Amino acid sequence: MGAWKGARENGCLLTRPHRRPPPFGLLIFLLLFLLIGSPLPVWAGDDNAPRLQKLYQDLRDLSQRTPFGVPLRMQSEERNDQVIAEVQAIFEHPFDAVKAALSSPASWCEIVPLNVVIKACTYQMQAQETLLTFYIGRKFYQRPQEAAVQPYQFVALTEDPATLSVQLSALKGLYGTRAHRFQLHAAGVEGRTVIAMHTSYVQGAAAKLATAIYLATLGRDKVGFSREVTAPGGALQYVKGLRGMVERNIMRYYLAIEAFLDTQNMPITHRFEARINVAYELMERYPLQLHDLEKPEYLDAKRREREDQLRLQQDLSGATPSRNSP
Repeated sequence: MGAWKGARENGCLLTRPHRRPPPFGLLIFLLLFLLIGSPLPVWAGDDNAPRLQKLYQDLRDLSQRTPFGVPLRMQSEERNDQVIAEVQAIFEHPFDAVKAALSSPASWCEIVPLNVVIKACTYQMQAQETLLTFYIGRKFYQRPQEAAVQPYQFVALTEDPATLSVQLSALKGLYGTRAHRFQLHAAGVEGRTVIAMHTSYVQGAAAKLATAIYLATLGRDKVGFSREVTAPGGALQYVKGLRGMVERNIMRYYLAIEAFLDTQNMPITHRFEARINVAYELMERYPLQLHDLEKPEYLDAKRREREDQLRLQQDLSGATPSRNSP
């Protein structure tokens, strides 16, 4: 892919018009990684280390009571046109290893395609910025030429030796979505790593319509991970609707990061195959929410999509990329 025209506004990336709009019904899958706006207030300052340390203690105390079976907590919220989701968790990996892995844009292009709707990811430097481009499509195999292209500005803040902050942002997205953002904050505590991942996005009119159609049809019975009482005196129920949708998606990315970290110490020639197998098994821990494909279908799609991704990256870099994962 050649260089594309862009402009800067308010510190975000203004994306070019897409070459070919995807089918309207595809929008619901594209919204799964279109993210926005301001982070939750708890991450607004520069003192993330003590906040993450307190979060670690909260999660450790919660670990015996969490429905996930691991120290993990999920929150989501609808706020006017904005929907927000956050995952807080503890990884059983030392912080130095996590920081080294997640600071690299190349690593993120190994992580995000583990999500069933990401067909490929490429990275490049453009005007002193690091850009990640996602090719977003349906859950089965698709060529990147058939997917929607969404670039993001990638920033990893690594100066503080005790913390890591990663942000992906873009000013505009498809169908009137805007000011997209994904954030990850991490710190080391007691030889492990505590993280908080935050996503949100704002819908335009077209996005609202497509989401409403999806939630009334294909997504009618799908649920998320958090639970709430929906009627006086009623039992706890999994959230549904828009909150359920964004919760499913942020969990996919959390599990993709876990699969990436769990396979980092494997021989490099076996890493990719191990990674897609581990990612699938992690998602199948939550079949009610995350079962999308049978394992042979998922593995076949990801193998073919990786070959497509390697060709795209070669077009950008001019060098033949290694088929071995970083």
